[in-house]
Amino acid sequence: MARRDKIVKFIDKYLEIEKFEDKSVNGLQITGKEEVNKIALGVSASLALFEEAVKKGFDMIIVHHGLLWEGKDLRIDELRKKRLQFLFNKNISLLCYHLPLDGHPAIGNSVQILKKLNLGKKEEFGKYGGKFVGVVGELKQKTLLKEFVKVVNKLFNCQSMVLNFGPKIVKTVGIISGGGGGASDMIEAFKHKCDVYLTGEPFESGYQMAREAKINVIAPGHYNTEQFGVQALGKLLEKKFKVKTEFIDIPNPL
Repeated sequence: MARRDKIVKFIDKYLEIEKFEDKSVNGLQITGKEEVNKIALGVSASLALFEEAVKKGFDMIIVHHGLLWEGKDLRIDELRKKRLQFLFNKNISLLCYHLPLDGHPAIGNSVQILKKLNLGKKEEFGKYGGKFVGVVGELKQKTLLKEFVKVVNKLFNCQSMVLNFGPKIVKTVGIISGGGGGASDMIEAFKHKCDVYLTGEPFESGYQMAREAKINVIAPGHYNTEQFGVQALGKLLEKKFKVKTEFIDIPNPL
């Protein structure tokens, strides 16, 4: 068992949340029990996630996409009330780490994808909120694009959207998890001479830019590409605080 505030303080410092200009309110969003024994991990805050965490007896929930965002209308409507009331009634803490969990050099979403694809890291890539959140890596040897797509699909257990605008044989891969599919992201991938750009979801503005830059784009889904960071954080917390953690998968095809 560990103290809630010690866990929050450790994560805030480890992820250096104060260094990011983020629309998300990072850190503790909802205050629950002071003592924590079991921590649920998830990608996005939702009632489905909260209910599953309660069924399994968790004291704290840590997500990548939380409930509080700067610049959003924060009036408590009926749907928001249900989520908040549920957490209040069950006395469960909710923590959120957005850009700091995307860009961390050891457990971040992008670098975790790089490691799981067995790519060698070349350099940081893609600035959001004043900090890099992506990485550029290299395959050990040149590979057919269609074979690399198979590897990506196996990792994420999905059929990725593929824009095959680039070379058929690839080696250099740029990665930004989540919503990194805009035109400016394609320009960044072009500047870093990427054969492939892997991101969660492509945006309309990025389609023609990827074609003009002659870059292949692989998009396994926003949710899929942002599972690994919070899972790596959970393993860290288990070692540090001797608590139990578990990733709760609430599938999302987007």
